Amino acid sequence: MDSLFGAVLTQVPDSEKNLITAWLQVQGFVVKECTQKTWKDYPDSIRLFSKPTPEIAKELLDWSIEPILCGNFTKEDKEIYKNIGVSLLWEKSYSEIHTLPMNTLGMSKLTWVVYTKNPIFDKQLSVFLKTMGQTVFTEGNMEFLLKRIQTGPCHFLILDWDVLDPRTVIPELAKLKREKQFLSIGIKDFMKEHLYRDLKTGIGTISEVLVSWSDFWDILLNSFPLSEESNGFTDWKETSKSVSKLSFTFQEKQIPIAMQLTETTVLKKKQLFPQIHNLLDLFHWFL
Repeated sequence: MDSLFGAVLTQVPDSEKNLITAWLQVQGFVVKECTQKTWKDYPDSIRLFSKPTPEIAKELLDWSIEPILCGNFTKEDKEIYKNIGVSLLWEKSYSEIHTLPMNTLGMSKLTWVVYTKNPIFDKQLSVFLKTMGQTVFTEGNMEFLLKRIQTGPCHFLILDWDVLDPRTVIPELAKLKREKQFLSIGIKDFMKEHLYRDLKTGIGTISEVLVSWSDFWDILLNSFPLSEESNGFTDWKETSKSVSKLSFTFQEKQIPIAMQLTETTVLKKKQLFPQIHNLLDLFHWFL
């Protein structure tokens, strides 16, 4: 499994920053606190910044180093970081440090191919899918996209239909769909002019599911882990057992005045996929 990030941009008190550092070290990482001028001196470390800026994040991304935001960032700050391509945000209480994930999931056998011509979206979507253990390829050229589907594995195809000319690409994609089995999620602006005309071109024959940009992340995050509806998938496992306990009666809610032995049933809920939920939480700021 790959590490999720190569840099941590913290905006927390020193005590919490030290806790984050300690947690990373316990997981086996070498952590070096650095600045925008010194971070290149630590090539084999997780770089930790206690005074982060969007400029630092942009420089890290330009060097293909994935940063994670940890701490209390304002709504405005988060929008800035999101718009420059940052993908990961952890903003839970320091008491939940154990929920800060370190690694991606193990690789599955599923491959996603993406064509949107939106570099920031493509990058963030790639980070998400790789985090969830998926193989992903993004293409910006239609010829390369068709070749990718034709010659390699493709289980899911994500298309932005507002940047495509359906009349030219549907025949090619329809031919490939007859030759290879893949599913497609189409992104479409349903408020855009000439929607009915666009739908009549047959984009629904290629993309079994059409979603708007505003709904895309919500739908995708709620769809993991991938499963069949018929397999009874649930996030929680419930167990119950009968126990004997003492029940008390209090006077003025403070002084116990009566006691009896009672039988009751205790219900416990255990989260089945805590690692997956911790990973998904890193992307909920996209909603």
